[in-house]
Amino acid sequence: MTNFSKPLGNLKKLNLSWSSNLEELPDLGNATNLEILDVCKCQSLVEIHSSVGNLHKLERLGMGYCGKIQVVPSLFNLASLEIVSIVGCYQLRKLPDISATITELGIVDTMLEEFTASIRLGSRLLRLLIGGSVIPNQLMLERSGADIERLPDCIKDLHGLEELYIVGCPKLVSLPELPKSLKRLIVWNCESLAEILVYFPSDSMIEDLCFPDCVKLGTEAGRVITQLQSSRVCLLGRDIPAEFNHRADGNFLAICSNAARFKICAVVSQMEVEDDVRELMCRIHINGCPTENCIFPFIFAIQSEHLFIFHSEIRRGDRRLDQYSEILFEFSASSQDIKIVECGVQILTDRSGSGSYESNSQQPLKDNNGSLSDGSLEYVAPKARVGTLPDIRSRTRTRSEAASESDPKNLNRSSKISERVLN
Repeated sequence: MTNFSKPLGNLKKLNLSWSSNLEELPDLGNATNLEILDVCKCQSLVEIHSSVGNLHKLERLGMGYCGKIQVVPSLFNLASLEIVSIVGCYQLRKLPDISATITELGIVDTMLEEFTASIRLGSRLLRLLIGGSVIPNQLMLERSGADIERLPDCIKDLHGLEELYIVGCPKLVSLPELPKSLKRLIVWNCESLAEILVYFPSDSMIEDLCFPDCVKLGTEAGRVITQLQSSRVCLLGRDIPAEFNHRADGNFLAICSNAARFKICAVVSQMEVEDDVRELMCRIHINGCPTENCIFPFIFAIQSEHLFIFHSEIRRGDRRLDQYSEILFEFSASSQDIKIVECGVQILTDRSGSGSYESNSQQPLKDNNGSLSDGSLEYVAPKARVGTLPDIRSRTRTRSEAASESDPKNLNRSSKISERVLN
């Protein structure tokens, strides 16, 4: 295909996915109103035509599993561009210059050895996904070669960045300083990661922290992570932290208290579950009456024991806070193959705050004593859209939120990461 037989001026969406014999894109210079371009799984495609760099109304660009693509033109001048997804382009060694207008960028499974500073410092970037070659998906072919070894220091200058996902980078040893605007950090399957330049003050906006399969992450880093205010955390490991002074084997724990705020922890065993959607739930009962359901949805099998840590607050309408009550924490999972090994609770008071921790040092946190509890956090991913990134978010849901997300009208907001990034 070298040209189109029909005028392109009114074309807004061009889907060329699965065009297995397409070797080059036609000249799209006349497609002046094009908003969405999808060339996913064009296995013979070698080059994106330079005219794409002049599509000033282009909003989304999706390139997934174009295994031969080597050249992508500069996208710096595309003032409308918001979402760029480059996945499984194994021959791509250099990122194009990216427009400062983009809000979501995904770079997964390329031949990049270094994630270059091609993102302008004035970027509006909200969500960034960086993926290496070790992505847990049985449909992907195994390959060897270059992989991302370092991230640019300029990431700290992305002052609007809220979500950072780093997946499957086995050569990545350290993380640079991160922006204070960050709300969600998920680092998954980065087995060499041993150093993080952590500085999260007590009023940090960070909510979700996930480090699954980061086996070299050290004790001090783990301590800081578990003590951050208002964060939802899961770390690889089997030892409940010392601050959880109420503990029990198994999935039940009862305490007598008039408190309304808690920090909750559970040790979950290795999972080999075939279900697409998995959930860990904590049901809270007061004097035998159910109150809150806290739910962690997740979409990957856990290969070893993990610590799940999160916060819960009982609504005033659920109890008389001036009276002591029996509070029962009951953990369960969506599959019988998922076992709750141990659980713990820390009562939070005004003096203890939320177990917050403020680091007064910006020294990198590294492992000096071997391994500790290292980790993984669970997240939800909305359904795939052409050129969009995965919403691999971790959050705690109440019963009303869970019911809303199960409504058919909202199904497009909840799907699997494999449908969004890896397929």
